[in-house]
Amino acid sequence: MNFNDQDEIEIRFSGTGGQGLVLASIILGEAMVKEGFNVIQGESHGIEARGTASRGEIIASKKEIYNLSVELPDIFVSISQDACTKYYKQIKKNALVIVDSSMVNDLPTFNSKSVYVFPFTELLRERLNTTLPTNIAFLGTLIGLTNLTPVRTMEKAILNRAPKGSGSMNLKAFRLGLELAKGAKTLGT
Repeated sequence: MNFNDQDEIEIRFSGTGGQGLVLASIILGEAMVKEGFNVIQGESHGIEARGTASRGEIIASKKEIYNLSVELPDIFVSISQDACTKYYKQIKKNALVIVDSSMVNDLPTFNSKSVYVFPFTELLRERLNTTLPTNIAFLGTLIGLTNLTPVRTMEKAILNRAPKGSGSMNLKAFRLGLELAKGAKTLGT
């Protein structure tokens, strides 16, 4: 999908607290700033944070940003059933939707023809022996599908924000996400 013609892009990452959604939104926001966008990043989660529905959000614009909250995202990513169920109706028509099929078993009917489903969590467990960088894998797929930023800019942002000692693992997860995007088909095609 091509978002390069849009002046403003709203993005929502949704999942469960502890899945790294806020970190993913910070990483993407940082990369987009390096590419000349104005960016506002926000987050929302329950009091308990871990285990409750949460989201990390970005508004990226080539112009000034006046609206400070994501209303109807152009891009929606969901990596938990609760969050998918809670937020799936709150997207623009034909928004880019990316869902982790390892965690979302009951896929709702989205108001979009651009729905992509990938088993991120399962693949990371199989290939990297961990599910910790699931958030970084979906960033790879997002970049692979949209070209919002150059790959190298994202890799630098990941290494800048990844916890100490986890840079290599996170880059492997990001590249796995890029690999998934190659030749990906929308749901139903």
